Amino acid sequence: MRVTRILDLIVIVLLGVVLLMPRPDVTVKAALKLPTERRERVAELQARLVAQPDAVEPAIELANIYLDGHRPDWALATVGSILPAHEGDFRLHHLRAIAYADRFESAPAYEAATRALLLCERGDPEAGHPCSDADRGRLHLLTSTLRSVAGIDMRKDPALAKERIMESLHPIWVPKTGTKVKPKAKSAPAPAPAPAAPAPPAK
Repeated sequence: MRVTRILDLIVIVLLGVVLLMPRPDVTVKAALKLPTERRERVAELQARLVAQPDAVEPAIELANIYLDGHRPDWALATVGSILPAHEGDFRLHHLRAIAYADRFESAPAYEAATRALLLCERGDPEAGHPCSDADRGRLHLLTSTLRSVAGIDMRKDPALAKERIMESLHPIWVPKTGTKVKPKAKSAPAPAPAPAAPAPPAK
């Protein structure tokens, strides 16, 4: 009986090794392709969210890191977990718009961007983080760009989506607030030509 039990344990261990160990032809890759210090930061932020599930700042930072690591699904899950408690924070909807756009889902991306811009324009300080002029400018650009592709399936027709996006992006130059254009210095007038010497009298 004792030998049988030992054999059963050995079989279980061997099965665990076979099932859990990757095959030799499998290439193991990191789930989040980021520098080591940023992956360590992810662990810190996740620990903070476990202790404070409704904390906005660590959730926003974590979602941004996920977007940098090309993990829009993780960003959506992070933002979605705290969104019901902070519906008025435009930054959460902004992140959702970017994440959906990264997933090539134009319709929900445009909807989230429109909601973010509306909250930003409303300017309610009690609803969330105050919206600066830079935030407003980014949201206007994002919303207008996503509006141009809202009815396009970007997965099936990426060429048309790219064409519409390029049409909606018009590079402009905006001077900094408070800067003055210096007038050009006037050039000194050219000196008058010297009078010609009189001709010598004829002999």
